Amino acid sequence: MAETVFFTEQFRVMDCDCDMNHRLTPGAFLRMAQQISTDQCESIGMNDDFYRENHAVFLLAKLALQMDRVPRGGEVLTLVTMPEQCKRAVFKRVTEARDEKGERVALLDSRWVLVDTGTRRILRRPPQAFEIGCFAEEVPFTLDVSIQKHEEEAPAGQVTATYSRCDTNGHMNNTRYADAAADALPLEVLANGAVKRLVISYHNELPAGQSAELVRGRTGDGSWYVAGQREDGRPCFEAVLTVE
Repeated sequence: MAETVFFTEQFRVMDCDCDMNHRLTPGAFLRMAQQISTDQCESIGMNDDFYRENHAVFLLAKLALQMDRVPRGGEVLTLVTMPEQCKRAVFKRVTEARDEKGERVALLDSRWVLVDTGTRRILRRPPQAFEIGCFAEEVPFTLDVSIQKHEEEAPAGQVTATYSRCDTNGHMNNTRYADAAADALPLEVLANGAVKRLVISYHNELPAGQSAELVRGRTGDGSWYVAGQREDGRPCFEAVLTVE
């Protein structure tokens, strides 16, 4: 059996990753987490050629992000990503970030599924090539990825899968939904606070060039609910943001 390997990298919080208060945005942190996940997969041979040969790709289904402290521009973060073997068609991957003092600043629990690139259907049983021995049998960290009930919704604009928001899968990159959800809040909310917790549930991809109508509401604990609906009427995503 291959040895379980957790992958570590350092990232500097760039000014372009920060908001008006010089704090790391949730979307920018997710892009760091996405990069280390990609780097870890490539280190064990799971590169673009691998996915093409096996006619399958990982797509993100749900995530929960907990910010113990929002990092500021210029900080150097050490990220550790911890992938778990497939269970009931889901691959869990947990990514932890620590600051230069070794204190944890963020924890991300993401749930991925394998999708057949031809049929776009979820593969309930992963191909043999994806039975990865160096993924952990169990990753101990778990966050609640459920979406809280919310009150009455109000229109909150629109998001379009423009050129700069799309990835190599031909749809809006999963990290850009965090940007869209934050942008749907009143500006003064994030000018005077920071996102300390974020949950996103991805329902149907937003293909390049298409748009989704956004709505927002409030949950019982005062968090913000944001959802998007595609032009064909199908739900695109839901998110809950806790701002403090």
